[in-house]
Amino acid sequence: MLEEQTKKTKFQLKREATYRQLLDAGMKCFAEKGFASTTIADIVARTGHTNGAFYVHFRTKEQLFLQVLDYQLEITEGWSDVPKAYSPTTTTLEEVIVITLTNLGNKLMGVENWIVALADFYQQTKRDPDILSAFRAKYGQWIAGIENLVRNLQGQGWIEKERDSRLIAMQIIAFNEGYSVISALFGQADHRVLVQGLVKLLR
Repeated sequence: MLEEQTKKTKFQLKREATYRQLLDAGMKCFAEKGFASTTIADIVARTGHTNGAFYVHFRTKEQLFLQVLDYQLEITEGWSDVPKAYSPTTTTLEEVIVITLTNLGNKLMGVENWIVALADFYQQTKRDPDILSAFRAKYGQWIAGIENLVRNLQGQGWIEKERDSRLIAMQIIAFNEGYSVISALFGQADHRVLVQGLVKLLR
């Protein structure tokens, strides 16, 4: 009986590892190729697994994408609380933004151009009300994270507390989306532009 339980536990651990490998591969493939151009074959090839392994965990590529959004929230947990460890007396707003973005980038394992993948996913699935509803809810969690970042910056004294944190969060998203699209279009990202733009929005 104990041996059967041990085997079951090992199987569960292997299954969970495969699931996370597929999520990680999906996130990177979608970021590199976009949603429409990424195939299930691309994703499984990156993990060394088979198509069968993919379908054990996901019904469709769309379901994988939505679960990748959950995966991103999981691996980036706490990113918006980074400013709590710093003070305006020793760290400028620009410096704390750089520190926070670096922390977020490290958690995302260097994945960039994700905004472009999000836009592609929306264009491909916008006629499916169930997918659109799920997508909207998950994207809303990212908005909440940015709003939390703004509140932390306010709480530490970098931003006036009277300002509307929700409005600032939406402005940050709009600016970041524009920056990401232009960077992808011209194949060159200048993070100084991103940081300086965010500083102007926040001041």
